[in-house]
Amino acid sequence: MPMRLFGRRDPGGLGPTQTQALTHPLRVRILEMHIRMRSRPLSVETLMLALGHTPEYKDVKAAEVKYHRDRLFDAKLLPV
Repeated sequence: MPMRLFGRRDPGGLGPTQTQALTHPLRVRILEMHIRMRSRPLSVETLMLALGHTPEYKDVKAAEVKYHRDRLFDAKLLPV
């Protein structure tokens, strides 16, 4: 019997859409913030306020934050 290179698919694991959504560092940061705060999804304004305190995201625009937050919603990584 041939050996499988990558094993079986984990039914509880991330799907391709979710994996793709996590390829952008700002999306990962937004998801981290959501998990850390253990709340419903954060508003763009709240995210902007928190991101403004970090050097790498201090100049991020609201439209960019909204775009990336929406991609996390689309991938079902954030609850509605």
